[in-house]
Amino acid sequence: MRRVKHFFLTLDEYLASYGRVFGVGIVNPILRHALFLTVYGVIYGLTIFGPPMVGFVALWIGYIGVLAVGRAWAQNESTRAKIAKKIEDLNPDNLPDLRITAALAAVQMILLVPMLLQTSHALFDLFDMPNNATWKTWALFALDLLFRSFLDWSEVYEVHISGVGLNATGGRHLVMFILLSIDYMIVQTVIRIVGINQTIQEGVSVAGKDPEVAFRLGQRATPRLAEMASDDEIEIEARIRVIEALGMIGDNRGANALVELLANQQLHTSATASLVLIGHFDSLIAGIRHENPLVRRGCVTALGRLEDSIANEILAEAINDKDPGVRKYAHQAIGRSAHPSDIPLLQFGLNDEDIEVRYSALKQFSNFTSDRAMAAVLIAVEDKSASIRRLAVEILARFPNPAVVPALAKAMQDEDSEVASAAKRSIEHLESLVKGGAA
Repeated sequence: MRRVKHFFLTLDEYLASYGRVFGVGIVNPILRHALFLTVYGVIYGLTIFGPPMVGFVALWIGYIGVLAVGRAWAQNESTRAKIAKKIEDLNPDNLPDLRITAALAAVQMILLVPMLLQTSHALFDLFDMPNNATWKTWALFALDLLFRSFLDWSEVYEVHISGVGLNATGGRHLVMFILLSIDYMIVQTVIRIVGINQTIQEGVSVAGKDPEVAFRLGQRATPRLAEMASDDEIEIEARIRVIEALGMIGDNRGANALVELLANQQLHTSATASLVLIGHFDSLIAGIRHENPLVRRGCVTALGRLEDSIANEILAEAINDKDPGVRKYAHQAIGRSAHPSDIPLLQFGLNDEDIEVRYSALKQFSNFTSDRAMAAVLIAVEDKSASIRRLAVEILARFPNPAVVPALAKAMQDEDSEVASAAKRSIEHLESLVKGGAA
């Protein structure tokens, strides 16, 4: 018993290391699949154009490679299950997702099995072949073996789709090995698919209470989490946790659902924060043109928090939005980066018909120190709104420039007492700066 156990452990380790030859350790799926297909392209090329013995060896390498990829997939899913259960402390998205790779490996059996049967017969005369045998005959023989893994047609209906018969003992051994390996792959695939679905279902089901569990599932949980977040029958608190999980995962596929959730006032803040974490520009740009102004506001806010020069170019469109709330948040977002090239956009906001928009645009000038910014603030001192005039004279205290003194002196005579008091404080502040510099 110990020897048998040791044999299978050794075989398991061998298959795991062998699978690395086919790129199963590469996280980037494009590189992994390119390497995989290249290796099998070489194998098929050697079989078709090389000597029979070379092709025979190459085909066995490819056949064992299929089993190795399947075993690597099994280990990968086992590790992911441990991560989800907090047994392992790793990021699942740093592991390669071998589901498609395993499927590609299984598809290779369509070519590997008939080619292996044909090459083996050419070298060792293993089967009883009809006189008019062609490649189609071997393909049908391989298909016949595949059907036997699901249903023994010869026993049930006495139907054979190929005319190949078993002759030598070696041929029987080869067929038995192929049947066992096909059964192994089928059973393993069913077990893994059931296990994956169960792990995802368990993790997603508790995402409303513990977002970290969903995060440990990685990006493969995104579709189900997006469905949960959009389900109006789920309690708001649980949906908020699910939204947080989507942000933690950072998968672009969840961005569109989050954009739509911005329309819900109770979910608006959480959805905005998660969109910032994901940082998917395409979804946010589409959201700026959404028919719902609440959605547009959230997308504008998220773009501003990304603090990207490209984002500000997009936000230039939002300052012309028909909704004053969108224009307000757009100016807040633009001013966050405090880039000199954004001053004209903020100046545009100083002429907006809405007081809150003008106030928001003016407030952003507190992040600038240039003469151009100072000139814009000096114009705002003449605004018809007392709240804006007050903010303007407060911001002028940040510009130790003699040009601001006349405007502040005039503002000290403002009809609004709060504006006058703010102007006086600003002048006193500037005077203290001058005295400090003279000392």
